[in-house]
This record gives sequence, C-alpha cells and structure tokens, in this order.
Amino acid sequence: MSTHLRHFDSSRFVLPLVFSLAILASTAVAQSAESGSEPPLDVDALSVLAGRPVLDVTLGVWFSRLEGTINIGPDGTKLDAGNDLSLDDSHAIFNGEARVESGRWEFLLGGYVMNSNGNATLNGPARIGGLFARAGTAVDSSVNVWSITSEVAYSIFTPFRNRRFAWSDPVDRSKGNRTSDGRRIIDLRFEALFGTRFINLEQEYDLVGIGTVDTNNTWVSPYLGVGIEVDWNARETLGFLDRISFDVTAGWGPAFGGGNSSLTIRVDGAFYVTRDLAVTLGYRLNDFNLSRDETAFDGGLQGLFAGVRYTW
Repeated sequence: MSTHLRHFDSSRFVLPLVFSLAILASTAVAQSAESGSEPPLDVDALSVLAGRPVLDVTLGVWFSRLEGTINIGPDGTKLDAGNDLSLDDSHAIFNGEARVESGRWEFLLGGYVMNSNGNATLNGPARIGGLFARAGTAVDSSVNVWSITSEVAYSIFTPFRNRRFAWSDPVDRSKGNRTSDGRRIIDLRFEALFGTRFINLEQEYDLVGIGTVDTNNTWVSPYLGVGIEVDWNARETLGFLDRISFDVTAGWGPAFGGGNSSLTIRVDGAFYVTRDLAVTLGYRLNDFNLSRDETAFDGGLQGLFAGVRYTW
C-alpha cells in the first residue's frame, strides 16, 4: 500500500473525531448559555457569571524523549530505541490543547507531532524486517509519531462548590471561601473521564549497504481515567499572581488494531499573571504498547512541558 493511501486511511479516523468534538463543545456552550440567559431574580449575578462556559487554549513546547524497544518483521531482533538506535535524544515539539468547561463537564482536544532520527552502529547481529545485518552495520533510523486526543470529563466531587464546609458558604461574601469579587479562593475537583487517542507510528530503518525497512500504522485507544484539579485565587494574598491552578490527569485503555494498551499522564501547573493569561509548566507521558503484522513498539514519549494558556 502506498504512503499516500496509508495517510488517507489514518485521516478517515482523525477528521470525524475533530468535527464531532467541535460540534459537541459548541452544543454544550449553547445549551449552557441558553439556560443561564434569564436567571431567576434571586440568583446572584456573580454566581451566574462564574458558571458561564469557559474556553481555554494551551500552546506550548514539550521536551519529549522517545524510549522503548522495537522489533520489526518475522523473528525480528528486539532493539532498544536509545542504546541500539540512538533515537532517544530530547526533542522540543509543539503540543497544543483546547478545553471547554461548562458546569461540571469538560471537553478537551489535543495533539502533538514528533520526529526522531538516529544514526547508530549495531553492537551485534540483528534481523530487521526480514533483512539480516551483521554487527558493525550502520543504521539510519527515523521514527515519526503523531497523536490526537479527545476527552470528556465530569466532576464527580466538588466539596467547595457543594458547600460541605461552613466556611465555604458562597452566600456571605464578607467571609468564607470567597474573594472580594466573588470568586472562590479555593476550588477542588475530582473528575472521572473518558477519552480516545489516535496514534500513528511511522518508522524507517536504512541498513547501510543492505536495504531499507519502513512501516506506517495507526491505532485507536479508548481509555478511562481520573483527574484532580485545585484552583487558588491568589490575587488578594500574593498580589503579583491572579490565580494558580494544579491539574493531574491519568488514563489507561486498550489499543485497537493490533495494539495492547496506551497510558496517558498529564501534570500541569498554571500561573495566571492576569485573569485570562497564564504560564504553564508541567510533565507529559504518552506510553504505548503497539503491534501489528509482526511489528511491535513497546515504549513512548515523556518529558517536561512549558507553554502559555489563554482563557475566554
């Protein structure tokens, strides 16, 4: 199958996902806006504004490192991405996410593209994609990974919003868990989430003087997970920051199409210099165990993340 046709097959999965999530997020925003457009007279105006749909976009650089083991073809030799193929250099790649929050619901869409190249000499004999290479054979390697993730999360436990503590009562703004402008000083959420990750893995290995082996496959991995988010409105305490938010998310699920599983972990700290603009620092892990047509890749990407976030 040609490279163009393989990429076309991948697009058949990705494009419907993007359009579906966009429609779902737009519907949630419209419904929430409609329900809150004419609040009862006894509802506080600040509470209505605080509950409006929120869109935030995070754009940043992921300092990712490719790790794992690779074997290609029948009786392929298991090779380490770092020690054997020199593919584990850290790369600064683009990573972007868009999130819509409406009430207890969150809808997220994100993705990344990474290309890693390596030049190495085999320490021992190896069989790659049906080709046999002796020890000392030079190998030029290229691994390209792109991934798109959609996610839906629901806040199952929000103790401060539920007013389970007397000091968090939002009615009396002269005391309790409220700033002078009506925002919660502390907000805590525990979430359950469902997501779907599309992973495309394209590999090419040039055994100098012997031949070239290449593969290109896409997997779909639905996953379940949990998350916790803590927000601290710090303007009246620190002065130089408006808000600090910490968010930890983890999800795991099977990989369909010949794969075994995928694991996603996100850790973020967002430091808002204004009500709308934040600097984010964190960590990302996308680990996967994928196989198809006697080709397997057990590893993934991990590394620190830095970016900016803007909220509407």
